[in-house]
Amino acid sequence: MTGASSFADWPEGWRLDGEQLVYETELLGWKLTVLNLLDAPWDGPTSLRIEPPDDLHTTVGTDGITVELMRSISLAEIRRTAKMLRARLGRSVDGATAMTVLHRVETEREYALMAREYVRLVSQGYRSPVTRLATAWGLSRNTISGRIRRARAMGFLDGPPGRPANRLTDKAMRYLEGDGIHDAERSRNDSR
Repeated sequence: MTGASSFADWPEGWRLDGEQLVYETELLGWKLTVLNLLDAPWDGPTSLRIEPPDDLHTTVGTDGITVELMRSISLAEIRRTAKMLRARLGRSVDGATAMTVLHRVETEREYALMAREYVRLVSQGYRSPVTRLATAWGLSRNTISGRIRRARAMGFLDGPPGRPANRLTDKAMRYLEGDGIHDAERSRNDSR
């Protein structure tokens, strides 16, 4: 899936509201709202809001905002989910934001798109483009590594034997035609 094409498969309680991710849940009877600005230079929450239930006579599990209530907020899980959702939206903050976010790579065009992102990171000098893609896309390093090997075996990536692939093949370029981004890549490859 790329972008926010389907919110139906987003984790429960999460939604996109303009330029922010919003997470809403109930904790011990209290309403928790977490905001994560997409343009923020960090992955964690921008703000937390804890409010009592709409009906103040409703029984809640604590006597006000207590340490117990605060400890029940899983900031690590919120941060992990926000990071994954930002990656889906192509808004990772680790400096390796991929121009195309691919959670599934099945078609030849998707392999060409993935190969382009990999080559882009290699050309930018990243020492571990596989790790950068895994982080940016919210996938495991093993998944990305396997996809890169398969893209090379399918003839989408080329480079020195035993070294990371550093250029797209003509086959990959054909699948990227009409994409607008491939023109710069083609001119780089032609100059080699």
